[in-house]
Amino acid sequence: MGFGRDLRNSHEGLLKLQDWELKLLDTVKRFMSQRVKSDKEYSALLLSLSQQQQESEYISTVSKSWGQLVRHTEALGKIMKSHAEELNSGPLTKLTALIRDKQQVKKSYQSLHQSLESYHHKVTKSDLEKLKSTYRQLIRDANAARDKYRDAMSRGREADKARERYDKALTKLYNIHNQYVLAVGGARTQQEVHHNSSAPSLLDALQRLQEDTTLALKCILQEYCDVSSLVTDDISKVHQEICDAVEQIDPETEYQPFILQYRSEQDPEPSVEFDSSLLEETENLQINEIQWNTLTADSLQAVLASTLEELSVTQQNLQTKESLVQDLDLKIQTREQGERASDCVQLLNQKLSLLELRQTVQSLRSSEARLISQKALLEEKMSAGGASQAPPPPPPAPPYEDDTRSVSSADKNRTSRFDTLRHSLAGIITRSPKLHSSSSSVSLKYYYCYCYYYYCCYCYC
Repeated sequence: MGFGRDLRNSHEGLLKLQDWELKLLDTVKRFMSQRVKSDKEYSALLLSLSQQQQESEYISTVSKSWGQLVRHTEALGKIMKSHAEELNSGPLTKLTALIRDKQQVKKSYQSLHQSLESYHHKVTKSDLEKLKSTYRQLIRDANAARDKYRDAMSRGREADKARERYDKALTKLYNIHNQYVLAVGGARTQQEVHHNSSAPSLLDALQRLQEDTTLALKCILQEYCDVSSLVTDDISKVHQEICDAVEQIDPETEYQPFILQYRSEQDPEPSVEFDSSLLEETENLQINEIQWNTLTADSLQAVLASTLEELSVTQQNLQTKESLVQDLDLKIQTREQGERASDCVQLLNQKLSLLELRQTVQSLRSSEARLISQKALLEEKMSAGGASQAPPPPPPAPPYEDDTRSVSSADKNRTSRFDTLRHSLAGIITRSPKLHSSSSSVSLKYYYCYCYYYYCCYCYC
């Protein structure tokens, strides 16, 4: 049994557990404070009694015995005072530090859990909803631009401007489609990492810290027993019972009843999938397929470059944090081997720092996995089977359904001849080694310049 496996949906129960333990520690602290106070008062009373006694002028066996009794009472008072000071500087001081660290553990766990859940919700829900809203709006804009383009073609007026607006609308639609595909892939990866690694690792780390605090409390109570022990038959009996009760504390089995009581079944979260309803009113778009064409080439290359840069930064940060985790973990292990068991409470602050570092590493690994999956989606679409050194030029954008329609046979013939010229130029540009050595954006610029030039010449003729 463990927190990461059995308590994934028991966040509120874990907070209650930490509140209960903090209340218990406050009760133990008040008890020890009263014990220190009473021992000091008792020792002061014994010393005062011994100092108030006057030596008998008559020396006898009774007076000698009485004098020894007073001296032993004074010695007992000094022993009790020493015990009170040792209790105050030892177990009570450590217990105060333990309460402070326990409060910090709860605060850090709440912060890390909130950050983890917030990031998970952002990647798998909020970002997707924003993209879907923008997606739907751009579909409406593209459809409106298409209708205006058809109307302009039928009237034979301002067709070029309408087509330019249609191109811009489709470019925005294709770009948001690509963003949504990447976001869905990243969200699916984030979902798997969150449920299989991030959340369980946080809970397991919390359990280890809980067990460490339990062990620290056990060491404090053992030290309290050693300091407060009085060698008498009746007190020794009570003291032994206390020691036996303390010995029964087992950090490894401490939380098993709590786990059994608050065990929760893990409800499988619905997998993040592409919303196919977005494609009901559009064309040339496929589910989970990136649009790689002349309209999206520049945007996708910029996205790939940004993804590669972010992935590089993430991997560098991940390497740095992993090195810090290893160093701190080795430092903690070295101190645990060299210190007494009762001093383990002094390591809790470092173990808390180690937990926060490990959660940072886990978060970076989650980001790395998401970026790698998005990078793979982009490179798979943009590469030419992995055989060439550079990705091939992007294919032309899908043809518009009205490219082959016109109001007269002369317009139809002109469009057909222009398309033939355009595709011939595209073949020339594609086969040109100079253009192949340049980026795809340069190829596109040359392509459109040639097309526009010959189209103007043709129209003039």
